[in-house]
This record gives sequence, structure tokens and C-alpha cells, in this order.
Amino acid sequence: MVDDVTKTDARALLNVNKMAMISDIVAPSSEYLYASGANELGVVEGCVIAVGGAGIFKTANTTLTVANLDVGGAFAVGGDYYVYICDSRINGEDERYVISLNSTYPNGWNASNSRKIGGFHYGRCRKVDANLQPVNGSGVVFGTGWESAVGNGIVPRSVWTLGHRPKCNPEGMVYIGGGTWVDIYLDSDDGAKGLKSAYNCAPATGTEGLNWYSMTERLERSGKRMPGYAEFCVYAFGSPQGLDDANTNAWTAATNTGRGVTGSVVNAVSAVGCVDAVGRVWEWMDELVTRAEHATNDNHKSQAWGWDSVRTLKAGEKDYDVGNIYQFYANSLAALLAGGDWADGSRAGARAVNCAYCPWYVYGNIGVRGACDSM
Repeated sequence: MVDDVTKTDARALLNVNKMAMISDIVAPSSEYLYASGANELGVVEGCVIAVGGAGIFKTANTTLTVANLDVGGAFAVGGDYYVYICDSRINGEDERYVISLNSTYPNGWNASNSRKIGGFHYGRCRKVDANLQPVNGSGVVFGTGWESAVGNGIVPRSVWTLGHRPKCNPEGMVYIGGGTWVDIYLDSDDGAKGLKSAYNCAPATGTEGLNWYSMTERLERSGKRMPGYAEFCVYAFGSPQGLDDANTNAWTAATNTGRGVTGSVVNAVSAVGCVDAVGRVWEWMDELVTRAEHATNDNHKSQAWGWDSVRTLKAGEKDYDVGNIYQFYANSLAALLAGGDWADGSRAGARAVNCAYCPWYVYGNIGVRGACDSM
């Protein structure tokens, strides 16, 4: 390609077709989709997008709404939506944007005349300021009533594009910054020996025979990992503390007898859009610690370095030989838990942490939330 400053040589013109030959998407920003309102999605101008190897379009500033849905007239809480650019193949006709719950192509279109360019999750959104500080209805940071300043909408940090997304499937995730995405919901069984982030589901716990090891394995199958405690403090920030006598702000009332389902408490959402980060079930963290107390039991009869007499590491979903643990005293190894469970009341909160549980423990009040790095 020659450099003709007079732009009289056609070979030097960097036009839409030539840009599409360089890359099938050329955009001024990797985040070319963004939440412009509770029920609106903005498209950034100046993106060049090829569709099906034939149509090539340059975007203008565009607002997408429920009017762009292929089916229905409203977004549904808990739904993962996909955004498509479609080509009618009629010369001179502009691109069409379609929003769909279908992950392959929207109704009325096919794989050759549509192109998936991103998506978003529709769910619970906490009212925050420009610095992600929770505010009340009057805009006062942590002002009176801030806990209930929650509404339904496109979760802003769930919006993903082909250039701004996690390495795993992006459904049900939010971006917390620093190249990290986390699941919006406590993870539940995906039916394929993995885990998924989904609304209105019972979170997977020790009730299904899962412990720290099992959760790690299942997350890996889904392309995810456990978060660390520092990441928890980021994605849980803005979640109201639990209450002893009510489930108004989190699933934590002392009268609760079980985990319930994800998303049942409207106020239980953080500043970035994570649901149930406080209460419902504890969340396994990636960090392991050595506990300070010195104890013995039948598996480890003396306070001295040695192999435990019972192979506790075998506990959990799979029962096969995985070695043993060499420690100074009984049950010294623990994995951090965060958030609180269904009956922890005001002890549950956005920095709540528990150092008492060994990674091989199987308890019905401990679940997990997946994390993943950006592409």
C-alpha cells in the first residue's frame, strides 16, 4: 500500500473495505457496546464490522432498546442477551441490530447474514456514583435508604464485546477491573460436571458432595477459577450487611433453614452487580492458611509433624486415591471462606471471612463463585 498524501491514488485510500480486509472488526475501543441506560445499550461510532464475508458496515452512534428484540417486548431479569449485527443483503441498506436470547443467531436470521458482536446480562443493579460508591435515591453516598436503591436493568459491567470479555463463556459475569471477571451469581450445577452463574437456582454446595477440591475441578471445566479474598472484597463492596431478624438486605435471617435460590433478595447486590455476595452460603476462596490452634484427634494423635492416619484429602465428590496430608497437628490446613451463610445475620457482610474450614470439609452451607481473566 503506497502513501499518497494527495489521496489521488486509490491504492492509498484506507476505506471501509480495506479496513475489513485487515481485520473483520476494527473499533476505536474494545468496549464498543455500553449500557447507556437501564434498558438501553449504546453502540460506539466508527467501528468497521464484516458480516458473513460479504456485508461490511461502519457503525454510527446508535441506541438499542427492547425494540431491537427478535422476540418479545421486554427484557427479563436473569436473562443473558446477545447483540447481533445483521445484513439484509440488499444493496445500500444499512445494517440492522438485533438483540436475542439465542446464542447462535437471532430469530429470522442465520449464521451467514448475522454476526454476534457482544452481549449483556439483565438483572439487578445498585444505584452508584461515578466512583462506584453506593448512593440513595437522592444521590447521597451511603445515605439513608441506600440499601434499597436497587432496580432492574442492563447490568453495566456485564456488557461484553468480542474485544472486551472473559476467556471463558461470558454469560452471567461482570468485569471488576484489573483484567478480572467474576460470576454474578453463586454457582450452580450446569448439568455437565461444571458450574454456571444463573439466576433463581440453588447454589452448588456440600449438599451435592462438593468441597474445595471438587469446586476447583468443576470451575476448571467451565474455564474459571476460584477468586481470592482481595477480589471478593472488590466484587462484594456495596452489598448491605445481613440482618439477624429479616431477609431484607441478604438471605441471613436466623430463622432461615436452607440456602434457597440465587437472586431471591432484591437488595442483595453489590456495586458492580454481584448477587448474594453476602449471605445465602459461604464462598470458598483460593487462599489456604495454617490455623493457629494446636489440636489432636484420632487422625493425628500428637502435636508433631507427621502423616495423618486417615486420608482426609479423599473426601468430596470423587473417591479415589489422592495422597495424604503431612502436618504438625490435626486439621491445621484451612481454606478461607467469605461472605456468610443463610443464618449468620449481621455477622455476614462484604468483608466477612471465616478461617475455620479445611478444604476437604463437605458442608451444605459452603458454595463458590467463579472468576476468569480477560482475553
